[in-house]
Amino acid sequence: MKAVAVFPEERALRLVDHREPAILAPGDVVVRVLEVGFCGTDREIAAYRMGAPPPDSPYLVLGHEAVGEVVEVGSSVRRIRPGDLVVPTVRRPCRRETCRACRMGRPDFCLSGEYTQRGIKEAHGFLAERFSDDARWLQPVPRELREVAVLTQPLSIAETAIAELEQVQKRLPWAALGETGGAGKRALVLGAGPVALLGAMALVVRGYKVTVYSHAGRGDKAEFAESIGAQFVTAD
Repeated sequence: MKAVAVFPEERALRLVDHREPAILAPGDVVVRVLEVGFCGTDREIAAYRMGAPPPDSPYLVLGHEAVGEVVEVGSSVRRIRPGDLVVPTVRRPCRRETCRACRMGRPDFCLSGEYTQRGIKEAHGFLAERFSDDARWLQPVPRELREVAVLTQPLSIAETAIAELEQVQKRLPWAALGETGGAGKRALVLGAGPVALLGAMALVVRGYKVTVYSHAGRGDKAEFAESIGAQFVTAD
């Protein structure tokens, strides 16, 4: 099976013959990759400035943003079936029994720092023909979202920030009374990169009056922000 991998010690990036994925446990799923996204993290890894291969491998298969089609499932998998579209999550739990977060299935709050990340830290990514994973770390995607499903992982970053924002807002005394001072819900998004614009979209959907501020001048990003109902302000 072909995959694209980085060799940090050799400072090389090339196509490799990677082992075929297989069902090794009842909860495993094999997925055929349909699309992989790239971001600044991938560029850093490809420039040998970050990223770590698995301990038993000289290379790291790239890709942590992906969407694929299920081709095989283990005997205990019920939530996902062959033919379903899925998006994989990135972070996997550490093995420390004392890490309460990972034992509760929330490796994003890992206390030991010994988590792995597919395509980033000590676990192969998805820039291959196929991959396998535990069904717990795969999110089903409706067919009608096929064209945008690869954006799920970067969108999750913005959604995490918004969830934290809403938790903080609940502490405001006037928010508890349902009061907004007549201004309605307003949000300022600093920057106009992909994650920022995804965040702006999520905020607009939630009913916020959104302003996107960017150092860059007007262009495609400004047009996009305004097309979703946000205001675009530039430093130029």
